[in-house]
Amino acid sequence: MQTISITNPLLHSQSSSQWLTPVKKAGKATLLLGAGAIVTSSLFVMMAELIKQDQVQVTSTPVVTIDPIIYQGEEEKTIVRPKIKPIEKVIKTPPTKVEPLEPNNNSTGNEYTFNTTVPSNELNVEINLNSTQGDMQATPQFRVDPTYPVEASRDGIEGWVKLGFSVTASGSVTDISIIDSKPSNVFNRAARRALKKWKYKPQIVDGKPVAQTNMVVVLDFKLEQ
Repeated sequence: MQTISITNPLLHSQSSSQWLTPVKKAGKATLLLGAGAIVTSSLFVMMAELIKQDQVQVTSTPVVTIDPIIYQGEEEKTIVRPKIKPIEKVIKTPPTKVEPLEPNNNSTGNEYTFNTTVPSNELNVEINLNSTQGDMQATPQFRVDPTYPVEASRDGIEGWVKLGFSVTASGSVTDISIIDSKPSNVFNRAARRALKKWKYKPQIVDGKPVAQTNMVVVLDFKLEQ
C-alpha cells in the first residue's frame, strides 16, 4: 500500500521564505559593507591625491646678492681765472728843460709850483710839486697815467688825490702817503700805484744827485668830455 503524502504548498513556501529571509539580510549587509568599503577607499585615495597636490616641493635657490652701484661722477674742478690787471698806459717823455721857478705869492719862499699836462684818452693829470729843499727840484722823466677806476668812470665821478712822497738819489719814488683826496678813498689806490712807477731826475747838489723828501703831487682825475 502506497502512502502518498500531500504537502501543502503554502506551508512549504512559508518555511522557505522563513529560511531565505536571514540569507537575504546577510547578503544585503555584505553588499552594503562592500559598497561602504569601496566608497571609503575611494575617499582615502582622493584625499591622498589632494594632499600630494597641496605639498608642493620647494627647491632652495641660491641667494644672489647684488652690490649697489654707486655712480661717482667726475669731480668738479674749480677753474680759477687769473685776475686781469688793468692796462696802464705808459707815456715816455723826453727830459724837460727846467726853467727857473718863481715862488708862489702865497708861499713862504721855500715852496714852488710846477704844472704840466699829461695827455691821455681817459683822464687829465695835473701835477703840482712843492718842496722845501733849495731851488733845484727833482723833475719827472717817466710818468704812468693812473688807471681810472671802473666804478667812478661808470658813475661819472671826478676828483683829485694829493700825495706826499720822496725821491731817492737814483730817481725812484718812495715813502708814498695820501695827504688828502676828494672824494675820499675813490682814487687813492689808482693814484698810489701810478706814482710808484714814476721816475725822476734827482736833485743835484754840488754836482751830485741827492735824495729829496717832502715832495707833494696832486693828481687830478677828470673824465674826457
